[in-house]
Amino acid sequence: MITDRLSQDLNGKKKRVRPLLLLIIAGLAVFIGWLAWPRGSSDSPFELSRADGRPRFYATEYSTPSPPPNLGVVQSLYWNWAQFRNRRAARNPATYTFPPRPVDYCFIHEPLRRCTEISGTTYLIAVEISGMIQFGHTNTINGSQWVDAFERAITNAGPVLCQDFKTKQTFYDTLLLIREVPRTVKVVPRTKLAEYQRAGLVKRGSLQ
Repeated sequence: MITDRLSQDLNGKKKRVRPLLLLIIAGLAVFIGWLAWPRGSSDSPFELSRADGRPRFYATEYSTPSPPPNLGVVQSLYWNWAQFRNRRAARNPATYTFPPRPVDYCFIHEPLRRCTEISGTTYLIAVEISGMIQFGHTNTINGSQWVDAFERAITNAGPVLCQDFKTKQTFYDTLLLIREVPRTVKVVPRTKLAEYQRAGLVKRGSLQ
């Protein structure tokens, strides 16, 4: 009788373990597939806006180095996992150091991608923005100071060259930094704010 009871307990545990094991295997397969899935779309936000004239954002991303050549399946999975872990790792802006740089003109796109890597904040940049701003600093500063300085340079910049995809005309405008949720900043030409709000891309009343 004791033997029968032990057998029943073992069978019950096996029945409970099997679905859990299958669930873990399925989750692992989905995760591996996500890592291996090709990133990006064939149509960029710029191409889509040129086609239909609608406002759009494109997001800054962490730089992704090219994988070493001739990786096997296991090595490729490990490399993708390492890149995923690096993108999700906690950032410490104090570990970055930037030497003085003379004030000069620069596009905002690459420095904002650098800001993302330093702080973990994603910047959503309006597709209309195409011009340059002036940026530089006289002292050696850390990552947090560099991000703050570049954001100030954007908001304090004079009119920046932009492209209106609806009218196919260029225009100059000052830029807004809009913070609606933590770790996300939207960069929008001032005169395009209402258009982005009507499109549901910026919340009404979010600009302070």
